[in-house]
Amino acid sequence: MHVFKEEQKFNQWWVYAIVFFTGAGSTISIYNETDGFTNFKEAGPILFGLFLIGIMVYLFSLRLKTKISKVGIEANFRPLPFFKREYRWNEIASCNVRKYSAITEYGGWGIRGLFPTKAYTVRGSYGIQIVTKDNVHFLIGTQKPEKAKATVKRYTQKHEN
Repeated sequence: MHVFKEEQKFNQWWVYAIVFFTGAGSTISIYNETDGFTNFKEAGPILFGLFLIGIMVYLFSLRLKTKISKVGIEANFRPLPFFKREYRWNEIASCNVRKYSAITEYGGWGIRGLFPTKAYTVRGSYGIQIVTKDNVHFLIGTQKPEKAKATVKRYTQKHEN
């Protein structure tokens, strides 16, 4: 049994730069507002700083997990349980691996699009394009387009017969 599995995360240099400068700015702001971390009378800056730090930690924990198997295709942005999509082969009208433009087609990377066109991407310009029999378009970004293409081809040929 051939199964394609891929896990991607946001680890581009510019993501690290945003996180670093946001964290540094928050720390400096809290330092200045608390007289060098000694006077914690104002809760606002501290809560805002903790909120930003929480967002940064959360961003680093995000993972796009993709699985193509004999059952179908699933994509999940973990740890977000409500951003899990599963498509069984009998629900799929067409499926192929294609080159795409995250900016012009979806407005960037991440969880993008409105019903009936959605995309889960992390980076790059290749994705697994799924079109369901209900005309829902869903794209899953991949860093392994050749392996994904071979696996999709294998299962689409099996389900065409």
